[in-house]
Amino acid sequence: MADAERQSAELRKNMARLRELREAKEAADADIRASLPAPVPKKRARKSPR
Repeated sequence: MADAERQSAELRKNMARLRELREAKEAADADIRASLPAPVPKKRARKSPR
């Protein structure tokens, strides 16, 4: 019983660590996206006449 409680505590600790890493990465990605210029929309290519 104590072993299961210890494992679940370790699991919750690991999940919290992974969540913090994911949130930090998402914040860094958002900062990078905000600093880049807006993408230029591509022009539609005309179909070649057949």
